[in-house]
Amino acid sequence: MPNGGEAPRVSDLHKSAFWIYGVTAMVMREPLAGLIRHIAAAGVGDVQVRLETLRVAVVLALMSRLFLASGLYFDEVYLRLDSAARFPRRSYPVDFISGLLHFLLAVGASTAVSTVTSAFPAIVLAFLLYECLWYLVSKLLRYTTAALIGGFAAAGLRNVAVSAGFWAAVRVGVGPQAADEAGFAAVLGLTFCDIARLLRAYSRPPASAAAK
Repeated sequence: MPNGGEAPRVSDLHKSAFWIYGVTAMVMREPLAGLIRHIAAAGVGDVQVRLETLRVAVVLALMSRLFLASGLYFDEVYLRLDSAARFPRRSYPVDFISGLLHFLLAVGASTAVSTVTSAFPAIVLAFLLYECLWYLVSKLLRYTTAALIGGFAAAGLRNVAVSAGFWAAVRVGVGPQAADEAGFAAVLGLTFCDIARLLRAYSRPPASAAAK
């Protein structure tokens, strides 16, 4: 091993990885099947097909971000030897239910990828801002996990602010269709940045792994 040090510790939640793969496959089965049918019927150059492709990619990226962040959070707060000392005020039921509701927003987005209404953007917006609600609840309850949750909430806020700026600028300069594509592309790019940051966090020393 490099420098004779220990290999980076992987979260114990890696034991759930194959279960997560199965859940993701079930959630994305219908959106992917619909996308393939639309590509076969209209071709990849079709405007609606391009938008739907972006939407499917956004859902997959958001789910990946959620699973990585959840693994990091639960490992830091509940599974490490010093977790109880570092986070004396915490609530597993609150955190579990919060994570479940967040996941259900991703499921909801997956059912709306082919719609022409504003349902999909609204659900994605709710997904990105959801951690702000979780942060506020943790602050009100005076949980010592609030700072950790705040880092996740800040990432969601940044994504919303930057993506909305891209969407508005392109809508004014080009048009609504291009604005939708630009907005979702921005969400996707910023989510990938979050994923890369989370992956780096997994290899950091325990005390700083979840720091923002």
